[in-house]
Amino acid sequence: MHVTVWHNTGRDHFFGFQPDHPMLRVFSYPAASSDAETELWRAVALFNADLDMLDGADRDVAAAYRSRRLRSFSTGDGFSIRPQDGGAESFWVSDGFDLLRQAGPFPVLGLDAEHGSQPLGSRVTYLVPTLDDLIREGLFEIAGTAEAAVAVHHGVAADDIVVLPGPR
Repeated sequence: MHVTVWHNTGRDHFFGFQPDHPMLRVFSYPAASSDAETELWRAVALFNADLDMLDGADRDVAAAYRSRRLRSFSTGDGFSIRPQDGGAESFWVSDGFDLLRQAGPFPVLGLDAEHGSQPLGSRVTYLVPTLDDLIREGLFEIAGTAEAAVAVHHGVAADDIVVLPGPR
């Protein structure tokens, strides 16, 4: 599976996630675990623990996160998991006590750096006509096509994505 960390960049994000809060993709890594919940709780620990408390692969992942000058994982932040088989991403947010699974992708994607949150990915402007007629923008890690990266995020087929020329 592949884990992505999302920072909530809404002004009041410490009060928890709200659907209108921009979620900024800041870090991702491959995980060997096949159990999503176990991996997500591991990630909470990795992105909050002191490096001296970690060793091996855990320390390496946490050090890579910190090398990007990212703040700790906090209330209102989120994760997504993309399964190894290439299925759609699933999304969770932290309420400070638990990780709450979301019904779908984060509705508003952040684009810009904020204190302690550095963007990860390439900016894509796109439509998902099978969902609605909104023009959207987001940052995506593109290994193949932009359409495929956006499709995994939204849980639709790549043919359902229309990539538009972005701002210059």
